[in-house]
Amino acid sequence: MILALKKYMARLPEKIWFRAMLFSLGAIAAAAAAEWVGPLIPYEADLEIASGSVGDILTILASSMLAVIAFSVSIMVSAYGSATSTATPRTIALMLADDRSQNALSTFLGTFLFSIVGIIGLSAGYYDDKGRIILFFATIAVIVIISGTLINWIQQLSTFGRMNDLIDRVEQATSKALRWHGQHPYLHAQPPVDIPKDALPVSCDSVSGVVTSIDLSQLQEAAEQQDVTVYLTIHPGKLIYPARPLLYLSGAGAEEADLQPFRDSILVEHDRSFEQDPRFGLVVLSEIASRALSPAVNDPGTAISVLDSGLRCFEVLAAASAEPEKAKYANVHGPVIEMDDLFTDFFIKIARDGAGLVEVQQRIQLCLLALAQSWPDLFAAAAAQASRDALARALDTIVHEADVEDLKARSQKVAGCCA
Repeated sequence: MILALKKYMARLPEKIWFRAMLFSLGAIAAAAAAEWVGPLIPYEADLEIASGSVGDILTILASSMLAVIAFSVSIMVSAYGSATSTATPRTIALMLADDRSQNALSTFLGTFLFSIVGIIGLSAGYYDDKGRIILFFATIAVIVIISGTLINWIQQLSTFGRMNDLIDRVEQATSKALRWHGQHPYLHAQPPVDIPKDALPVSCDSVSGVVTSIDLSQLQEAAEQQDVTVYLTIHPGKLIYPARPLLYLSGAGAEEADLQPFRDSILVEHDRSFEQDPRFGLVVLSEIASRALSPAVNDPGTAISVLDSGLRCFEVLAAASAEPEKAKYANVHGPVIEMDDLFTDFFIKIARDGAGLVEVQQRIQLCLLALAQSWPDLFAAAAAQASRDALARALDTIVHEADVEDLKARSQKVAGCCA
């Protein structure tokens, strides 16, 4: 429950309604505060502003912002639908969390409510002369903010939801997760070891789902209190079900341990997320490439762009893995994510769907060679295995002799990095 609450609070800033609510409350407070701020002015202003003039400006703002909000929402919904049909539905979560679109929509809504509250206050005689002056200058400030927001929003609309934009978003989210994984390969825990044969398995007590977060500090605290050692067998992204152990406990207190704190340290949800799951981003990238390689789309150029994006993601992983942080939790042994699994999630799925396209197969071999040559200790073995798999799939489809010989030569170069 605590972990779920932490996760919910961490995700609040990504929700459109939350930011819109904050902007709206701020706008309402600004319009209402004009009357309170007026008496604080230590001098009488020479400027005289009729309530009608301010009201006219606010009326124009309110009507125009209502139209802009409706237009913006329709554009965003259209972009979400386009992303679902041209890329993959898994990209929608990243689009919903986009700061620029949330700020734009929240600013428009806040301006609309500011105008409405101001109009109501003027109609009710709420503002005195000083209050109208404050409201006037506040309105000018809002117009300046709206002007800048509209310019940025128009610029964003030219790329929002386009294929390159979607690939960039997934690449950034994947790179972030891979960087964290490289710095904390075992989730801040100790390296994995052989689990004792008499260790106590701890399974989930709920329906099946996907692990989205693991609270290692809570696991460590529970392990210390109950005098046990924890052996994690799952990592974020894994599908779990009642018969699958989440972890094992060993030590003096294992037999009488309260298992609920250990279960509560692992958050299980219906859908995967990008945050602690480095494999998910690679899967989403491969889905974009697979959609592009489908017969209905037939766009190998997008698949090649995805391969280049994935290459950069693995480069981020290599840089982060060079200096991993020390383990923080002595009583917990973390899970391991095999490099073969990462390569399978990304390269092999693209190799499967692009088996008959020589340009895609050539780029796969080139990316594998780049990783194997640049970081042989980290990638060479997995790259060689992926290269052989991709070549085998290509040879089942590609028959032109020159293309076959070229792919074989490229695969041999990748294999040579293991020597």
